[in-house]
Amino acid sequence: MSADQRPETGASAVALDATQSERAIVAGRRYSAPCDERQPSFDENSGASNFLKYVGLLIKYRILVAAICAGAIFCAFVITFLMPRIYTATTTMQIDREAAKVVRIQDALVEKTDDPQFYTTQYELLKSHALAERVVSSLSLADKKGFVDVEVSLLGRVLQGLFERREEEPENVRRRRLAVDAVLKGLAVQPIPMSRIVKVSFSSKSAILAQQVSAAVAENFVAMTLDRRYSASAYARTFLEEKLQQVKLKLEDSEKQLVAYAQREGIVNVDDKLSITGANLKSLNDSLGAAMAQRIKEEQLWMQAQSGSGLGLPQVLDDKSIQKARERRTELMAEYQDKLGVMKPDFPEMRQLRAQIAEYDRQIREHVEFIRQAIKARYEAARDQESSFLKRIESLKADALDLRDRSIQYTILQREVDTNRSLYDGLLQQYKEVGVTGAIGTNNVSVIDKAERPKSPSSPRLLKNLGLAIVLGLLISVATIAVREFLDDTFKIPEEIEEALGLTVLGVIPLVRRDDEKARDPSYSVANEVIGDPLSSMAEAYRSLRTSLQFSTATGAPKTLLVTSSRPGEGKSTTSVCIAANFAQLGMQVLLIDADMRKPSLHDILSVDNSSGLANVLTGALDASAAVTENLIYGVTFMSSGPVPPNPAELLAGPRFASLLALAREKFDIVVIDGPPVVGLADAPLLGSIVDGAVFVVDSMHTRRRVVRAAVKRLDFARTRILGCLLNKFDATNVGHSYGYAYGDAYGHGPAYGGEYFGYGAKNQKDRAISATMEQ
Repeated sequence: MSADQRPETGASAVALDATQSERAIVAGRRYSAPCDERQPSFDENSGASNFLKYVGLLIKYRILVAAICAGAIFCAFVITFLMPRIYTATTTMQIDREAAKVVRIQDALVEKTDDPQFYTTQYELLKSHALAERVVSSLSLADKKGFVDVEVSLLGRVLQGLFERREEEPENVRRRRLAVDAVLKGLAVQPIPMSRIVKVSFSSKSAILAQQVSAAVAENFVAMTLDRRYSASAYARTFLEEKLQQVKLKLEDSEKQLVAYAQREGIVNVDDKLSITGANLKSLNDSLGAAMAQRIKEEQLWMQAQSGSGLGLPQVLDDKSIQKARERRTELMAEYQDKLGVMKPDFPEMRQLRAQIAEYDRQIREHVEFIRQAIKARYEAARDQESSFLKRIESLKADALDLRDRSIQYTILQREVDTNRSLYDGLLQQYKEVGVTGAIGTNNVSVIDKAERPKSPSSPRLLKNLGLAIVLGLLISVATIAVREFLDDTFKIPEEIEEALGLTVLGVIPLVRRDDEKARDPSYSVANEVIGDPLSSMAEAYRSLRTSLQFSTATGAPKTLLVTSSRPGEGKSTTSVCIAANFAQLGMQVLLIDADMRKPSLHDILSVDNSSGLANVLTGALDASAAVTENLIYGVTFMSSGPVPPNPAELLAGPRFASLLALAREKFDIVVIDGPPVVGLADAPLLGSIVDGAVFVVDSMHTRRRVVRAAVKRLDFARTRILGCLLNKFDATNVGHSYGYAYGDAYGHGPAYGGEYFGYGAKNQKDRAISATMEQ
């Protein structure tokens, strides 16, 4: 079993489960640099940031977008020139809600035109199959070869043979059906909003046919509207004639039944509502009322006559003879009183006057009695008359009740006669009105402008197709970019690392673009370019990383620094060399150790012999001072990995490596360790647990996020103090806007990439270090 395949034991057993990993991340954050509370949130100006992000994506994929849009435009050109030329002719019509009325129609048999669905109905009638058939018949379109004979492609014939049922159909019927379908297919109805105007358009390959069909549709619609009105009137007349005949027969039959029943029952009416018995009863009731009033009046007079002497009766007072007798008696009484003073009552003259007065008194009493008897006689006559009327009314009541019982069926028959007569009169009136309405030739549909022959084709439109092609190309581009961005699970900019991992980005290293000369040079490396050209943008980027490390802790750069990554090929070895060289430029004593004993590469970068090194020191075969190469670059002391051992993890976990680091801390200012990748190996977590800090290198746009997360979880679980991340091989041209400025541009050293972030980590780390110092 090889060294890479051996199981991890002892301190190397740092396998993570999901729960431990989450706890390790939280615990490991305590070893990170303190957070600056003043650091702005990533959510600030989110609207502008999102807009710039989308703009950046368009810039990033500008070639793809341009290619897709160019292809769409090319296809639009080809399709436009291959499409047949279509001509469109338009006829303008006016459709009113109601036609002019000469008579007033009050019945539901006449169509109402004030419903809200009126215009929708008219538009559908314009596109109806019946109207299309009228147009085909009027123009004989079924016989025109250019109109019906449509070439069917080979694919169309195959589909027709597979999916369409073959039915025996005469040729003329088939051609007529095809002509109707062609009319319906090319017809377009466009109502003008807020008006009664409708534009009827027809599109065809022939300008003449387009004009003819458009005009024919309008003319036939007008004719069809009139035909529908005439048809409705004719139908109504026929219907009313049948109903009139039926109602007439029913009316005659009901009248016969009524007369027969009246004859059979002896019912004779004075008018349609009152019988003879009822009329007599009514007359007797009126007479009875008058008799009762007369009897009451006479009774009052008789009671008055009985109550006194009767002299106060009106008849007595109005009687002439009584008045004369009373006047003569009064004169005699006056004469008697005058003579009484002269003569005694026994005188003959006095006795004669008394006899005359007594005679007048007797005459007056006789007249009063006569009048009283006359009053009594009138009273008795009035009473007898009232009694007679009452008896007659009782007799007529019995007759009326009997007649009412016999008139129930008569009333039913009379009501049926009245109903039939009313129905007959109403139908007769409707029949006359429909007859008048059917003769009126007005119409609510009229043609305003007839179609003219189009001079230029309406389709295809090149500009419209190009616009649609550009829009479609942009939509396809957006969809493609969205899919690619969704599938691209890599870190492209520093903000993504900070948001996803919660780690500080210490620096951004631009992508080196090799020319042909560099590609042919087997000894070329990025580290050699950085060391050989200190003024290059790459060197400036690594100096920014050095500055970030100097401010990564409150005491400055860590004494022992591990450089690792999630997987091989992310640039950790080059980063280790460049970090060591940059610290050595400051005059510091730097030890660079190649601890990747499984696949070492620093000896190739530095062109040093790897026959002996760290592996020999850890096995005790060689002293540490004999395994190093001094003053390699800027005074850097280098210890190679040595021959590949069978048990690298056990060697790194042993006490000798810890002793080596303790000795190196005393002799050197900083120890830079190039560690192995994290994923799949136990070496990097072991190294991370004993160093002062670690730099995690992330390959921009190549390393998957899930791989980076898994590696960070393993380091956190091993209680590695991750100082931050280094975004390596950053290509500003692939991330969009505002990432293409560099220090190299400012100082005139040629193009550089990602310069905006060269000081990014240093500034943040400096702020954090100052904050941590103040807290301490």
